[in-house]
Amino acid sequence: MDLIYMNKQKEDVGVLQNYKFDLAYGYDENDFELSTNTNNHKCQAGFIVYVEDTEYGGIIRRIRVKTATDELIYCGDTWHGILEKKVIQPDAGQDYFVMNGEANSCLASLIVRMGLSDLFKASSESSGITINNYNMNRYVKGYTGIKKMLASQNAKLKINFQDGFVMLSAEPWVDYSHDDEFDSSQIDFDVDKNYAPVNHVICLGKGDLKEREVIHVYADENGNISTTQTQTGMNEITDTYENANCESSDELKQGGVDMLLESWNSDALQVGLDSTKNYDISDIVGARENVTGIYVARAIIKKIVTIENDVVTISHKVGE
Repeated sequence: MDLIYMNKQKEDVGVLQNYKFDLAYGYDENDFELSTNTNNHKCQAGFIVYVEDTEYGGIIRRIRVKTATDELIYCGDTWHGILEKKVIQPDAGQDYFVMNGEANSCLASLIVRMGLSDLFKASSESSGITINNYNMNRYVKGYTGIKKMLASQNAKLKINFQDGFVMLSAEPWVDYSHDDEFDSSQIDFDVDKNYAPVNHVICLGKGDLKEREVIHVYADENGNISTTQTQTGMNEITDTYENANCESSDELKQGGVDMLLESWNSDALQVGLDSTKNYDISDIVGARENVTGIYVARAIIKKIVTIENDVVTISHKVGE
């Protein structure tokens, strides 16, 4: 597995030898450390390092040297980190930046919008995934915004370095939770299941006292959200959402819906998977605790990759 280094002009310079390449990406970090010996100094800040036809690579932002051990460490942003250090802004005079169309075409337009066309491309193939009137969160970070947009269609972001470019594409996420279910006899994990999520949110908007705008949103026993109440008495779990700065009733209602979704998605599975299977960020895995029978399925939120002596080790983190 060749780790190639490329200069600021995007010209391949050579293949690095005798190194340890540690990358972490997903919900946080999105950076790397590339360790070698000072006698093996080949790169400068702004150089790109990558493994062709993989997700592994990034741009060098800092260089550290430990003189006592002659250790040289190139530090930088992974492709995910480069995206995350951009901000997707609404157009002047607009409340939101709205995305519509085939998912890969949306990725292409976002690359241009973030000023990353020199290094990033989107697949020209159709993903079969359509983005429908998706409102990007205001001033959202690039990688986060893209993941949220694709998640609205049960899709994930694929990243692959090919022919001098970071290629982005959208694919449906994969649910491994039924076919590859883990249990507590196989691995250790922490699991927390909420059997009483909020099912009624009272949304409080503009106005004072009796003039205040009030909207009620509900979830049924299966988590389906509507304006019709089905859970009452002891089964009713109520909370309030307040936003006196809402510009519209729809925005106020959405705040209540988001609160319901957060409560219904509060089941937690925390586990690190050192697996031969290379899951992607956003793929779903499930685990069952054998004593209580608690079962929780959650998404892969982080990957930690180490490449040393041509051996690749991958750890997947599952979280809330």
